[in-house]
Amino acid sequence: MHGLLLYFAVGAGWVLGINHFLVSWATDPEQSALYNILADSVYVLVTGGVTWWLLRRSDRARTRAFRRTALILDHAPVGIVRADSNGQILWANERMSELTGMSLEGLCQHQFRAVVQPPDTHWSERQRERLLAGEIDHYRGERQCRRFDTGAIIPVVCTVTLVPRAAAEPAHLICVVQDISDAHAARAALERSEARLHLALEGSGSGLWDWDLRAGQGTVSLSLERLLRYQGSHFVQDFHLRTRLHRQERKQVLAAVRLAIATGQPFQQNLRLRCFDGVEHHFMVRGQRHLDAAGQPERFSGILTDLSTVHAAQERQRLASTVVDNTQEGVVVTDAQNRILSVNAAFTRVLGYTEDELLGKTPREFKSDRHDQDFYQTMWNTMHRTGHWQGEIWNRRKNGEIFPEHMSLSAVRDETGKISHYVCIFSDISEAKAQQERLEYLAHRDALTGLSNRVWFGQQLEGAVTQAQASGEHLAVLLINLDRFKDVNDSYGHGVGDKVLQHLAQQVRAALRPGDLLGRLAGDELAVVARNMRHADGAAAVARHLLAAVSQPWYSPQGLEVVVGASVGICLFPQHANSAELLLQGAHAAVYGAKARGRGALCFFAEEMTTAARERLELESRLRQALAQEQLQLHYQPQADIATGRIIGAEALLRWNDPQEGAISPARFIPVAESSGLIGPLGEWVLRQVCQQGQRWLDAGLPAITLAVNVSPRQFQLTDLVASTRTALAETGFPASQLELEITESALAERFEEVLKVLEGLQGLGLHLAVDDFGTGYSSLAHLKRFPIDVLKIDQSFIRDIPHHCDDMAISAAIIAMGHSMALKVLAEGVETQEQLAFLVERGCDSYQGYLLSRPLPAADFALLLQKQALAAAAAPTTADVGFVAMG
Repeated sequence: MHGLLLYFAVGAGWVLGINHFLVSWATDPEQSALYNILADSVYVLVTGGVTWWLLRRSDRARTRAFRRTALILDHAPVGIVRADSNGQILWANERMSELTGMSLEGLCQHQFRAVVQPPDTHWSERQRERLLAGEIDHYRGERQCRRFDTGAIIPVVCTVTLVPRAAAEPAHLICVVQDISDAHAARAALERSEARLHLALEGSGSGLWDWDLRAGQGTVSLSLERLLRYQGSHFVQDFHLRTRLHRQERKQVLAAVRLAIATGQPFQQNLRLRCFDGVEHHFMVRGQRHLDAAGQPERFSGILTDLSTVHAAQERQRLASTVVDNTQEGVVVTDAQNRILSVNAAFTRVLGYTEDELLGKTPREFKSDRHDQDFYQTMWNTMHRTGHWQGEIWNRRKNGEIFPEHMSLSAVRDETGKISHYVCIFSDISEAKAQQERLEYLAHRDALTGLSNRVWFGQQLEGAVTQAQASGEHLAVLLINLDRFKDVNDSYGHGVGDKVLQHLAQQVRAALRPGDLLGRLAGDELAVVARNMRHADGAAAVARHLLAAVSQPWYSPQGLEVVVGASVGICLFPQHANSAELLLQGAHAAVYGAKARGRGALCFFAEEMTTAARERLELESRLRQALAQEQLQLHYQPQADIATGRIIGAEALLRWNDPQEGAISPARFIPVAESSGLIGPLGEWVLRQVCQQGQRWLDAGLPAITLAVNVSPRQFQLTDLVASTRTALAETGFPASQLELEITESALAERFEEVLKVLEGLQGLGLHLAVDDFGTGYSSLAHLKRFPIDVLKIDQSFIRDIPHHCDDMAISAAIIAMGHSMALKVLAEGVETQEQLAFLVERGCDSYQGYLLSRPLPAADFALLLQKQALAAAAAPTTADVGFVAMG
């Protein structure tokens, strides 16, 4: 517009000027017209030339500008795309071709969104619609540019701008695509660097802290929170350094913090902090003060390192050093050339050398010379191959004594794998080897007598049987069972009993023939294997010879003479048995037969003995079944007061009515129960049944009487008699004052102190105690008076022959007198005649029981007897009728 106005102005000025000049200069109209034509031609030529020059100049400038723009577009570091409003690519620069790996012609065949893919298509489309609607002039976002040649994805930032429609040119889009791969790589590198820093901080066992000195606030890393076992969300608020420092270190640490802030010196302290789990841990803290631009303290930051592992390792090292110094094993440390560097106290104690005497020397100083060169060569070959050797070796003490030791030798290698030291740990096994020899001896020998023990004797017997089977040799196994050896222990003590056993072992060993075997199978049982027996008479002769040897008395240093008898059972090979096990079983069975014949007898094995043993086992099995199925019953034999004839008690007696065999005598099944151990549960069952029955009679209103229960001696060994009695009384409610336990006299003689303790416990329950079968045992009166006994029961063997046997009458009278002198009640058993009763009345016996009074009765019949007596007593309460009960 300015150029056009200037052209019009110049043209108007030219025309006006020429016209004014021609008017004043040319007079002729034709000449003036000619001059006008010339002037116009000059103007046209001049203005045309100027216009041509200007246009040419403008064209050159436009060409230069286009070239510059083309160069910029072609060499721009970003991709530039021109696309229509729908995104169809119209043009793209070379950089865009490089980014996509596609030619410019190929790019023009694609939509822009297919080449540069937005992460969110809906968002991108919405922004394009807003751009076309004029709501925004551009939009930007991260996209992914896909290379069509390799398929690689390049992260880019895309800026889209709208070029409005101009004249005939429609509106279009200019898209600038910037490759941000380097930025992404830098960001990833930064993230990796931060991750490595985080891992390094985590791996170092440290945590970061930073404290703003002006604001009084700080920040810590998560690793520091974990170090202090913090589980909350406001660490800075919850952490108070002063309260968490160990009391003894608090002043020192706080003073060091103040000094570091004031002077700028590095802060470093080892300290103990009470963590948030309540446990103190060891830490090292390092910190540094930071100044602001004005040189004033601004921040105080550093790291906290957990030293718990280091401290624990140091503590373990200290403990290890203490252990080495105080261990019972000797420890020697040498260098790679076997020169001794150190020894511990145990080494000097075992070998007798001091450390100064051995430093710099080699272990050859205490070499025993008991091992040859091959031994040491093998040891060092193993050492160099595996780095370790252990075994038994002999060394020499300083005093010259040679001793065995168990040695463990190990190689210590440096960081290059080269051996730098040897460590030898050894222990003196002199006593262990001696103990091993003793154990090996005891494994085959009896510790008291030195004879073969049961296991070794059995193996020797098996070897002898094997040889006899091959050679046809005849053998005899003789089992020597000492008679009443327990009386020796009870009378003189176990020390004397052991001496007697040693004496008997020597006697029997001296009586053996060459080649015979001898062993101790049990406390009072010796066994002999007699070799090369021609017949049974020879075995009997050997047995009599052994009995004679056993009968030789033992004399104590004080002159005490002890004589022990024996019974011998004989089992022959191959007549009676053909194996070691059966030979021993047969000899055992024969011993029972010998004992049945009396002291000092011998007996050969017979099949009947095996049958009897089988019957005992069968009876035991049936008895167990009878107890489980409640086939047992209790009968009650009345006990009467002699003065009044009234029933004052009853003895509970066990009865067994077997479904197959019928009634089985207690004389048969009680010994079986005792030998099998069944007497324990059987006795507890009887005690419980008696208490239950007694309480039922009381509940029925029957007179209160004392119920007596027999206690087997085996019950003292198998059961807790006091506890089982207490339980029975508590469960049934039966009064303890109406219960009486009968203990045999022989039971009192066994284990005096143990029995006394049990009886005192029973007396503490409030029940009565009676000695059954008194007069048949061997109890000492001195012991008897110490027992808490209430009643003596005269054995029926002394009552049976009264009044025909004067000795029995004298013994019975003596028992009654002795019992009364000890303030005990006396009860006579087995009273069957009026003469016996009259004798007891005359001698002042307190009570009696027996067939004269009544046979043992079932519970129901006994209750009727009590009722009958109660009715009679109600009819004549003052009448004393001795014969009433017998007639009843």
